Amino acid sequence: MAKTESDSAIDLGLPLAFQIAQLHSALNAQAKAIIARHGTLNLAQWRILRLVAWGIADTTTRVRKAAGIDKGQFSKMLSLLEKDGHVEILPYPDDKRQHLIRLTEKGRAAHDRLGPELDARQQHLLKALTPQQREIIQSAIRALARAAECTDFTQAQDPEKDA
Repeated sequence: MAKTESDSAIDLGLPLAFQIAQLHSALNAQAKAIIARHGTLNLAQWRILRLVAWGIADTTTRVRKAAGIDKGQFSKMLSLLEKDGHVEILPYPDDKRQHLIRLTEKGRAAHDRLGPELDARQQHLLKALTPQQREIIQSAIRALARAAECTDFTQAQDPEKDA
């Protein structure tokens, strides 16, 4: 049976940051359930593979930031991916603090196996929204990202002024 708005896992009576955290948890749980059916990769490892496979990022810092993974967890997940033969880590010629991440055949095979199901999930999530809702969400995410940069709330803030 489909959940009604009152049955939602998201408590709309909570502050916005809590609602977003609850949605994030629900989306992570959904992704983890899908990933678990396809092998031993965890969500953080999958995000690293996906970003490299898509060509969105291939250096350690860019992949870590795009995946939203903290430095310690990223280092651990990347080491495990390398140890398990999913990626190779190469020196970055222009910056000794960086490394290039390349998928191995095993990493590409994992991506090819799991990617289509997660692509279908993405389409499922997008179909839950009208085109207008998608535009509103993207605009809202940009606005909230800007608002999240502020850390000083000792003075009254005017969000219209900061936009």
